Amino acid sequence: MSALTIVTAPGSALLASVRDLLATSDEALLCVAFAQPRGVHLVAEELRAIAKRGHARVVVTTTLGMSAPSALAALDDTGAAVRVLNPGGSTYHPKVFLGRRGERLRAIVGSANLTSGLIANVEVATTLDGAANDNALVDLWSWGERIWSDPRTARWLRPEDISPEESIEPELLARLVALQRATPTVYTLGHAPRPNYVRDVAASGLWVETARSAERATRLESAGVELVPPRMLNLAWDALRARGTLSNQELLGELRIHRSSFVCAVLAKLPEVEVVPGKKIVLRWRG
Repeated sequence: MSALTIVTAPGSALLASVRDLLATSDEALLCVAFAQPRGVHLVAEELRAIAKRGHARVVVTTTLGMSAPSALAALDDTGAAVRVLNPGGSTYHPKVFLGRRGERLRAIVGSANLTSGLIANVEVATTLDGAANDNALVDLWSWGERIWSDPRTARWLRPEDISPEESIEPELLARLVALQRATPTVYTLGHAPRPNYVRDVAASGLWVETARSAERATRLESAGVELVPPRMLNLAWDALRARGTLSNQELLGELRIHRSSFVCAVLAKLPEVEVVPGKKIVLRWRG
């Protein structure tokens, strides 16, 4: 009989379970209605690894534009095979993550899509872990294969001009534009603040220059500004508002935002955000 547990979001439990399923499987089949680049980012490391050692497949829907081409491009970049199912007379709406390694099957069935909902929405899921002959898991895997093989599915072919990046959420973008106009220099938090010069703000991201990047640009005769991509800002924005607090450690480790110090610093400048006193860098949402 399969082992069963319940995992939830917001918080780290649901995402950790999805990552663990992918990390311990040689074959994965994800049947999810919607995908976002920021959601793909959360599990991209695991999808790349499983695509190299085995096989990763994902079925989504593009009905109502809920899975944008940028999300499918982000999936394609991991090496996963992607198919689209738009049934027409009905709605494709599952949230099922399946994994197989040898004689073991694992599954996560719940309410979360491949979006920032994995860490920011109010979500719940059931995890199952058992032998490859466990009736419930066999039924789930068979169902997933039927979805993958459904004659209404179509292989997603990537257009040449499609980027795997998304845009900054409009509400957040408006705040960042206002911030850059009022305070173009943003200092990192902590005991040794360092300046970050926000040179430009657009839906495609923030262009930032630091003392280090300026020095490197001079040495290499290259541009000194670096792009902070939208998915980093969107993920941090989503998580902070959903959880109420967000630490630099969570940004770097859990959300895999390598520009965590800058992202923390720029969010701390927003009027709805305050820095929690203490040795660790923690933001609090008070909006």
